[in-house]
Amino acid sequence: MKIHWVREEETLRFNRPHTFFVIGVRGSGKSACLEHIGEGYLAEGHTVLDLFGSRDGEGLAWLRSPHVEDKKILLVHGDNVSVSSSFDMKPVNKLCVNDFSTYDIVLSSSPLYSSIDDEFFQVNTIVDQLYKRLTWKNLVYMLTREASNLYYSRLRISPNQLAAKELTTYLIREGRHCGIALGLDTLKFTSIDADIRAVVDYFIFKSQGIQGFPADKQWLYGYFNPATVRHMPNKFFFIMSAKGPLGIGKFPCPPWHKQERENILKAVGVKVDFGDSIDYGTNRGTFKTVGDQEHTNIINTYFEGLSMGKIAKKQSRSAATVYAQIHSHDESIGKVGYCVECRRLKGKHETEKTDNRIM
Repeated sequence: MKIHWVREEETLRFNRPHTFFVIGVRGSGKSACLEHIGEGYLAEGHTVLDLFGSRDGEGLAWLRSPHVEDKKILLVHGDNVSVSSSFDMKPVNKLCVNDFSTYDIVLSSSPLYSSIDDEFFQVNTIVDQLYKRLTWKNLVYMLTREASNLYYSRLRISPNQLAAKELTTYLIREGRHCGIALGLDTLKFTSIDADIRAVVDYFIFKSQGIQGFPADKQWLYGYFNPATVRHMPNKFFFIMSAKGPLGIGKFPCPPWHKQERENILKAVGVKVDFGDSIDYGTNRGTFKTVGDQEHTNIINTYFEGLSMGKIAKKQSRSAATVYAQIHSHDESIGKVGYCVECRRLKGKHETEKTDNRIM
């Protein structure tokens, strides 16, 4: 990545937990730019976590990059999905914090989940593992294509939109303390809340089309030609540092980047078999139904020896709800030989009745 600074000077290094926010119209090379930044972090000995991408699995293109020759790669997939590949694989519930030190590239791609809802819910497990990095030697560059996906994902585990926004802002603001660098992209500058934009280190503007610069960035036209802002070749960009410097840059598109209409699963030799869709519970206003994840958590903690009262307090549920889940677990095993809810999440007690638990 080469940058010509037109206002002040700054050295861009990929050894700090920076947040990069790439803005541009469709097809302007936003994803390729984020991947190139990821290669910069890899070159410094850090880890790339490709967390979100389009449903066609563009993040899996890393599997045909030159980095497969000398980097360790891990595929993370949904709990109810079976994946066949020559690379190391783990269901998301088996991922641990040490994996971000063991592996150089960790891929969580949309086709590796049975549905978009499964992906949005389950990737929170990955983010929560990163929060456990109280001390670290290597940075984790978290690449998130379409930044709003991060917000929607946090919304799946939040009681309301405000709480989801707070969780997303907290991740970006506090991520540096856990050794997290962030690469985000979006179509519109204002698609991301101002509280999140306030903690971004570098704004990278690709072709803006008819939208142009946002209202509060019109002063940038004093430095950059409007016609160029509207349309520029994918390999070029404008950059604005939170510290003030402005620049014009150029980067090479990774030759392994996924092409439009390409079947990337076939190209990299990954096969996916989907299980039954996971039930995450339904919010009915006054209450939320118990989904598979919550049911499995109740059963697991009951087998660990917690009382129904303590589980109810932990889950913010009534003791009657906890009892109902334990009863349905045993009843399902009695009828079909396994608990349907636990099986969808590959729960470790899917065939064990609760009266066999160790007290």
